[in-house]
Amino acid sequence: MIGGRGNRYGRPVAAPPFETRPENLPLPALLVRVGAVLGRFRHRVAAGHGLSATSLAVLGVLAGADGPSHRELAAELGVSPATLTPVVDGLEREGALRRGRDAVDRRVVRLWITDTGRGRLAETSALVEAVHRARLPAVTAEEDAVVRRYLLAVLTAVGDEDPPPAGGPSAAG
Repeated sequence: MIGGRGNRYGRPVAAPPFETRPENLPLPALLVRVGAVLGRFRHRVAAGHGLSATSLAVLGVLAGADGPSHRELAAELGVSPATLTPVVDGLEREGALRRGRDAVDRRVVRLWITDTGRGRLAETSALVEAVHRARLPAVTAEEDAVVRRYLLAVLTAVGDEDPPPAGGPSAAG
């Protein structure tokens, strides 16, 4: 029964087959939930300042890279090149990035952030981070270090690998 109530016929209502309340989720499921919520929040905040979260991520990668190819950028962001194309098109129209052909392999298109793009990145990133600081619970330096270590260990453990086959990690061997 959910909440001690029955259905309209007075029959007990079965609990869901899995837990959905955040406080009772297994930690990996809670990480997924928090990541999704933070992703949507970041998207809304960035959009309020004229950039999508993906555009912001593109500019962020380009600011630290020296002309990655469109395919390399898509891989870094974990999206398909086709998904990235309209984002890159829009940023190019705004003058935030420029495209150019690779000097060795003319089939490859490389991308570079412009001064305009660096300005948009700095301004929007600062605004997004300010909203995050205002809305998210404060953490001590010690809490930050513990959570950061754990999240980095999770990234290392699962990364972008394919999951193990059904039956567990040793099922294939």
